[in-house]
Amino acid sequence: MKNKILFLLPYFNIAGTEIHAIELANALKDRYKIKIVAPYGGGVGLLSQYNISYSEIPMLSFLNYRKYIRSLKEIILDFKPEIIHVHGAHELTYLVKKTFSSIPVIFTCHGYNSDFPLLDYKLSAFFNNKYSDKVIAVSNYEKMNLLRSGLSEDKVVVIYNGVHENKKGKDLPIKIDGFIIGTCARLTKKKGIRYLIEAFQRIREKYKDVHLVIIGDGKERKNLERLVLQSNKKYIHFLGNLPEASSYFHNFHLFVLPSLNESFGIVILEAMSQKIPVIATKVGGIPEIVIDGETGILVPPKDVRNLADAIFELYRNKELRDKIGERGYVRYKENFTVEKMVEKTLKIYEDILFSSSK
Repeated sequence: MKNKILFLLPYFNIAGTEIHAIELANALKDRYKIKIVAPYGGGVGLLSQYNISYSEIPMLSFLNYRKYIRSLKEIILDFKPEIIHVHGAHELTYLVKKTFSSIPVIFTCHGYNSDFPLLDYKLSAFFNNKYSDKVIAVSNYEKMNLLRSGLSEDKVVVIYNGVHENKKGKDLPIKIDGFIIGTCARLTKKKGIRYLIEAFQRIREKYKDVHLVIIGDGKERKNLERLVLQSNKKYIHFLGNLPEASSYFHNFHLFVLPSLNESFGIVILEAMSQKIPVIATKVGGIPEIVIDGETGILVPPKDVRNLADAIFELYRNKELRDKIGERGYVRYKENFTVEKMVEKTLKIYEDILFSSSK
């Protein structure tokens, strides 16, 4: 009889937290019976593709708190998990323990993108000290934020995100001839896409065969589209959300992630796993992935001139692009595969299951 693990998420769109949960669930489903519980979102369609069990729950808010608790209780009573693994929302650890105090709870901190991150980390440390049996941080950057906010050191372990090599290789939905700079992100201010657009427009002043492809959507899209100069509208392509977005990365000559803050950066791994050279900002957990000058190029956030210079350098030097792509792939294989992530997560599950059986 397989042990049962319930993954509880506060949302389920197509971003880093959801990709992490899908990769982990898919890798573990032969060993455990896995169920993902989350509000309906754009990532739910991928679960049937991977044959991962899913139950819908309402979006948590003050107005539907009681409804959320009832739905959660019904799902837990029906599924009877041995472990509940909460992703991304520390307040859910409290709701789980309030409803079923005897079930062990693991929390994975994927970082906080709100306007009040210091408060989020303080609350996360408070909730997890009281209600979680173990906390997984996706980077040392996240671990240090939690420890500085008061989380007990014996509670937390770092497990880097891992991704599979994507060998499907889909063509872009539009035909583009020339050098392609690509990015993939939620279109929010904190992803820094405006600085990439401004850097790209500097590139276009010198080189006319370059294109910028932006995969992803969000509330900043209209503002970003307004930034594009009339002369560049044919060369900057907003493709919106694409299922299995990393399948399109092989079309890129280089990948850029210009985030203002980033707990980790799964899309960087997805690019490195396809030997695509990466330019990213030196923020958050990104320097734990990218070794500047060796496995990618790091630039300061919001620095259009340095970002444009880095793009210029890789545009002009194919040998350097190839070398960075190869080194990035080696670093990915040595540190950031799904297998390595699963191996470390399994140890936590087994330790908790062993303790619970005593």
